[in-house]
Amino acid sequence: MIMKKPILIISVFLSLFLLHGCSEEFLDEKPYGAINQSLLNNEEGVNSLLISAYAMLDGYAAGENPSGNQGEASVMNWIWGDVPSDDMHRGDQTGGWNQINDVERYEVRSDNEWLNGAWGVNYEAISRANDALLALYDSEDIPENRYKQLEAEAKFLRAWFHFQLRMVFERIPYIVEGVDATQVKNDVEVWDQIEGDLQFAIDNLTPEPSDIGRASMWAAMAFKARVHLFQQEFTEAKPLLDDIIIDGPFQLESHFYNNFDEEKQNNGESIFEIQYSVNDGAGVANSGIDHQTLYPRGPDVGLCCAYSAPSFDLFNAFKVDENGLPLLDEFQEGLLIEDYGILTTESFTPTEHLLDPRVDWTIGRRGIPFLDWGPMSGSDWMLDQLNMGPFLNKKIMWYKRNRGEISTESSYWASGVNGNNFRVLRLGHVLLWRAEVAVEENDLSTALSLVNLIRNRAADDMVMGKVLNDSFGPNDQIEIDETQPAANYKLEPYPSFPSQEYARKAVRHEIRMEFALEGMRYFDLRRWGIAEETLNSYLDSELDGGRLPWLNGANYGTEDDYWPIPQVQLDLQNGILQQDPDH
Repeated sequence: MIMKKPILIISVFLSLFLLHGCSEEFLDEKPYGAINQSLLNNEEGVNSLLISAYAMLDGYAAGENPSGNQGEASVMNWIWGDVPSDDMHRGDQTGGWNQINDVERYEVRSDNEWLNGAWGVNYEAISRANDALLALYDSEDIPENRYKQLEAEAKFLRAWFHFQLRMVFERIPYIVEGVDATQVKNDVEVWDQIEGDLQFAIDNLTPEPSDIGRASMWAAMAFKARVHLFQQEFTEAKPLLDDIIIDGPFQLESHFYNNFDEEKQNNGESIFEIQYSVNDGAGVANSGIDHQTLYPRGPDVGLCCAYSAPSFDLFNAFKVDENGLPLLDEFQEGLLIEDYGILTTESFTPTEHLLDPRVDWTIGRRGIPFLDWGPMSGSDWMLDQLNMGPFLNKKIMWYKRNRGEISTESSYWASGVNGNNFRVLRLGHVLLWRAEVAVEENDLSTALSLVNLIRNRAADDMVMGKVLNDSFGPNDQIEIDETQPAANYKLEPYPSFPSQEYARKAVRHEIRMEFALEGMRYFDLRRWGIAEETLNSYLDSELDGGRLPWLNGANYGTEDDYWPIPQVQLDLQNGILQQDPDH
């Protein structure tokens, strides 16, 4: 049974039905079903508007911006943060959602409609946050502490959605309340405005919000620290991270996968997570609809649609040496490709190479238990193994035992739409970001201690169940020895960081291992200034020998660091918005 505390459901249904009679003053009355703005200028109305802004955290605005409802603005950021990185291929097959092809090949033009989806959904969310602020500023009789809390939440959300845009587009307008949004130019850097809204949130949010799902002071601190890291402002990020570590109520979960397990939502490690629910009478409106296409599609699973396919490079990054330490500079050598090009009915045994145990909580691969769905049988769990590789995203999956409870019973085109929250800020982030700061300050002992906290948590966190089969045809009997680990795992803490350069590589590698497939990797490569070098090396290794033929010829350049502003927006605001000069 999945137990969840009462939460702020990330959805709102505002229906104000204004009564009217047959008096001679009928011309002064509002139409039936219209919203009189003055009716919202009170605590209840402001809160309703605020919840409508929270509803956009998943990146969907059903019915308002259909072009943005395929995942372009998903808070999971798998399209903009994972697909163009060395962690993930688009998955499915190249004939579906062609717009993603251009993202993975670094060939996005300004007329790609998914750009407009990302732009439109996030600015709709910003508009909602600003509407809440306008109603608040026109309100009366709201207690001061409550007034500041509502204002701080709205500004937190406004900063959040501008940050989502700023990660994707280099030049964006910052829209505040009470301005004509169509006249705001994108000729000023917005980092200071994001930080200003977040500082107000830090100063006025409570440490423990009134409802699970609302922003807290700690969430604003963690978010602002991340904003500073994007600007290489390590000195500014440090005290925020320290405050959370020293004074915050958070602790690492004992089990790495608790951060993705639907039975462990809103746990002690979570600082801010996107709240989802299903089977609550709202259809799929409150669900994690941005998960909809990321599941296996095997006959023994029956979900949809095998998007989000981990790369060979990511799988090999989990290799370790005989001391249980990662192969920081050599993991691409002797690339393991597992069952690539091998049919489900053909014999295959998973590698015996020593691996970081987080690999099999992160990546679904043949011959390894896929939670409680049984062992992944191989190529029949995906559409196009030849072009997308043999791996699947495991972090987004939920346990079969909770089917019908965690998954929606409502009719929807994609099966598997569910209520598993997305933990977008957690203590693990804070610890490794603080380690990153320590490295840049050459405080290697602090960096070592923090990295080893994360590694020690993962060391014994093994997937159990050694699959004894080497083929998975319809007549093969599945045999599993539950007493044995599923693969050959080994992970040990670092004994030392001998140099700043080594420590920097180790911390960045740990960030990759801990947060793989969570929409961060591409943005991390870019903010570290190593995107071009890393991604072209990755492409050379990944495609060697004719692998993944559809991706042949892809090449990354610094002009690909950000995506172009949508052409439709440039046309609508001709002379106001300016295109990124790299595009």
